[in-house]
Amino acid sequence: MQRVLAGDIGGTHVRLALVEVDEERARVVAEERFAVAAHTGAAEPLRRFLRALGEGAPRRACLGVAGTVSGRRVEGVNTDWVVDADALEEATGLERVELVNDFFAAARGVDLLGPQDVLAVGEGRAARADQPQAVLGAGTGLGEALRLPAPGNGWRVVGTEGGHRGFAPRTPLQDRLLVWLRARHGRVSTERVLSGPGLAAIYRFLVAAEGRPPAPDVESAPPLRQPERISALAEEHPTCAEALSVFLDVYGAEAGDLALTVLAGGGVYVAGGIAPAVLGPPVRRARFRRAFEDKGRLRSFVAAIPVWVVTSPHLGLLGAAAVAAAPTPPCAP
Repeated sequence: MQRVLAGDIGGTHVRLALVEVDEERARVVAEERFAVAAHTGAAEPLRRFLRALGEGAPRRACLGVAGTVSGRRVEGVNTDWVVDADALEEATGLERVELVNDFFAAARGVDLLGPQDVLAVGEGRAARADQPQAVLGAGTGLGEALRLPAPGNGWRVVGTEGGHRGFAPRTPLQDRLLVWLRARHGRVSTERVLSGPGLAAIYRFLVAAEGRPPAPDVESAPPLRQPERISALAEEHPTCAEALSVFLDVYGAEAGDLALTVLAGGGVYVAGGIAPAVLGPPVRRARFRRAFEDKGRLRSFVAAIPVWVVTSPHLGLLGAAAVAAAPTPPCAP
């Protein structure tokens, strides 16, 4: 097995890992997390991690970055970092650094998941290996990617910025949420609702515009901690419960829209840091599934599509490791 450096650069944290990988499996050997706000770029976290590894440090790396890849550079969507592969090679001494969209990495990592790393959401038929798959997930933002059947038994991964499509409300309450968000942001992407900050925005809308009672433990939390508090209090506080219900409705609907867009008969994988927490209880998965299948005349088609929650915290790192270990750079970042 090859040893490579894999990274996941989001809007809040940088995760770096030493990974052993081959075509069929991967194992995270060492991992460290760095706060984006504490650094001006990716070079210093990489240097620190490589120094800690010492003589066992790998020579090749791939970083999944929340942003659009242009050549060998990425401008972060939820951070002001510009990540440049050539500059990182020079700054760190790494032999090769590849950059991919973070959900391109997540979609590559699907091949390295085991049965213990996923949780079914509803039923659906068996996945079709000859039909596309979709991967999406909410975190600091909303990532989406596609997996298209390739000649032989493999998959071609295509990264997207689908999370920045316009938000499409489904209920009168969501209509009012859209108006409230538009007054603050102008254009409202789905990511404004379907993300950690989006969950906090739903809660804030319910309190400020709908007259729902505030939750003291949410009000006292710093902004970055509020989504976690809302989720944790959903079984205890009515406003947190309603906020999470709206979030799950939007999440399921967006997953169903993506499944329709690509005709994802191969299944839908729901990843990201939020999914295991909010989709763990069966009642929440059932709510997500109802919104997923609520597609009018195409309900029967979507109802047949299997959906899985990815419970492994290493999906993006595994995919980045697979890219780093590949003999040639990725063809579609």
